[in-house]
Amino acid sequence: MALADTTLELYTWRIQDQDLFEYINENNLIPGVTINANVYPGADEHETKLRIDFQTNRPDLYHAKAGTAWIQPWIDAGVAAPVSDLDIDLSDFSDAALFGATAADGDVYGVPFVMQMQSILYNKAVVEKEPKNLAELEALFEELKGQGITPLHVDGRDGWYLNQVLHEAVLAGMTSDDWAQKVVVGEACFTDDVYVDAWETFKSWQDKGYMNPTPLADDYGAMRTGVALGTSAMMIDGIWSATPASPMFEIDPSLELGYMAVPGENNKVYGFMDGYITYNPNSEKQDAIKKVLEFYTTQEFAQLFAEKVEAIPASSHTISVDNDRVNTAASLIGTNALPGLPFFTPELNSGEPTYQQLTAAGLQELLGGKTTAREMAEKIQKTLNSQGYIGAENCAM
Repeated sequence: MALADTTLELYTWRIQDQDLFEYINENNLIPGVTINANVYPGADEHETKLRIDFQTNRPDLYHAKAGTAWIQPWIDAGVAAPVSDLDIDLSDFSDAALFGATAADGDVYGVPFVMQMQSILYNKAVVEKEPKNLAELEALFEELKGQGITPLHVDGRDGWYLNQVLHEAVLAGMTSDDWAQKVVVGEACFTDDVYVDAWETFKSWQDKGYMNPTPLADDYGAMRTGVALGTSAMMIDGIWSATPASPMFEIDPSLELGYMAVPGENNKVYGFMDGYITYNPNSEKQDAIKKVLEFYTTQEFAQLFAEKVEAIPASSHTISVDNDRVNTAASLIGTNALPGLPFFTPELNSGEPTYQQLTAAGLQELLGGKTTAREMAEKIQKTLNSQGYIGAENCAM
């Protein structure tokens, strides 16, 4: 097949990118290449499809989730390779963007394309004024509770939500930049008061009736539905829930969402690179693959991504976006985001169970009344220590 006729199969979980791919194909923005996007949005559906189809050398390209834990199995299986093998220039990406696409071996395995922000999202029809600190937040919680509105809806059922979204957004707002930067290199510990205090405060909200009564029974969909309907005021979530593709706007097309950091002493959002495009090194279409990866590095792609997906591109290119949500989130990520990212740090996720697994299990036990914040912290620290992780000596118990 001539390069001019090359069709590349791409697997993704991202429904919201479909219009972007159609536009790229229809306008021949990557000459000689057509991208056939196969979308698998269900829980673990993307990974399951990859696992099956890699046995027959498909797909050619796939979207990868940030963090070493996600990409490592594909590296071990020989179906992921560094983009340096194709001489892809990543000079227009910050270290923060590249961090999530970097594996434990230090190589970058794809081209980052989207930044995300995790924070409190609230229904503007219910919350008219943002609280600026924890005292104001709790006063608002009490007022909303008195009105019969659930102040903070929590998905306590989904492990991915608990460890990636809830846990990290609370760290950003209620620990400190210093602690976050030190904990990822083993110079601070999970048993430190700043970490324990954050989760004692969070648990107190549940004990005071500021959360949905059965968080372990409510999944991600129930949480977003409650906020969309206005029966719940707030949730801790990602900015992706405020994009046009979010099912929340199917529930209420007139819905307006605001977003703010958890207003603790640190008062930061959690910003990170959330997805990158990578490739199958065993595909026979490497020339076409390289053209796609190169296109993802361009200013043209960044501008299109912001316009068509209404999300924040991962590159550092200067673009013009007439979208308040995108601009506000980009500004918060650039100026008010937690500098350390424990969820994506290899040193915390190289053993089993990983930091990601430990925090998900710990929060379910905390919400279920089976443990205290300090006991959760001690279990996380003790387990990491037993794996000989980077902070084991400093945080010995």
